[in-house]
Amino acid sequence: MGERGAPMDLRTYLFEPLEGLLFVADITASEPGVLAGIKLALDRAAELGLFVLAHLSDGSSVEAGACVLKVRGTAEQIARAEEELLGCLGKPSGVAAAACRFATLAGGRARVVCGAWKKAPSEFRSRLREAVEIGGAHMRLLDEPFVYLDKNYVRMFGGISEALGRACSIDGRVVAVQVRGEGGPIAQEAVLAAGAGAGVVMVDTGSVEDLRQVVEALRRRSGDHGVRIAFAGGVTAERFEEAIEAGADIIDIGRAIIDAPLLDFRLDVQARDDERLCRN
Repeated sequence: MGERGAPMDLRTYLFEPLEGLLFVADITASEPGVLAGIKLALDRAAELGLFVLAHLSDGSSVEAGACVLKVRGTAEQIARAEEELLGCLGKPSGVAAAACRFATLAGGRARVVCGAWKKAPSEFRSRLREAVEIGGAHMRLLDEPFVYLDKNYVRMFGGISEALGRACSIDGRVVAVQVRGEGGPIAQEAVLAAGAGAGVVMVDTGSVEDLRQVVEALRRRSGDHGVRIAFAGGVTAERFEEAIEAGADIIDIGRAIIDAPLLDFRLDVQARDDERLCRN
């Protein structure tokens, strides 16, 4: 195929008889979920030279068989679309669907956040952050400006009081601190943190029993303790409801959202230059 020393691209050879023909293809969801990544898919479709006939928007709830994107192009463009556009949609939509499930379970009783996007490779982080928010969860512990002191800050400062003493000197920011029971009983650490000015106490052990102890200790300290209590550490759907019932105000979901399976999509050629709109 092609001249000696200059092999022809296989697709160019295969599609030679189809030169000049245009085809219409639908990308459809194979299962129900929440659509995310459509902006990236549209940008990539434009780069491929495809003409977009119809599409749904990010955040759309889709059922199995729903057409999310309809494109028209040459045979080679359609073949490349199958290789590239499905990848724009699958993982983000899986993450968005998982975030949506937890946000729905919470029903406004607790703030659902997912900070695990920070552990992903940098080139994927913006897509994951967007997918989390499309699904109805949050990527930040709080909406207002805050300072977060994790266990390593506490260790480097030599204790919770020392770390908070420095952080609380920053005006206009809520200070959140992670407690793990490393310097004493975890409930005692939480009371110490609240007394030192923490606005959020993060129980980052994954133990609902630890969470209960912290909630009870802070309530005993001041009745309506005024400190928001966050909970994290491998939280699953099974333990999510327990955490809410135990008194968590904020629940950080990590792998259960970020490691969610991709939502499956497929691309099917429908016709040659067919102008029909996709059925939603």
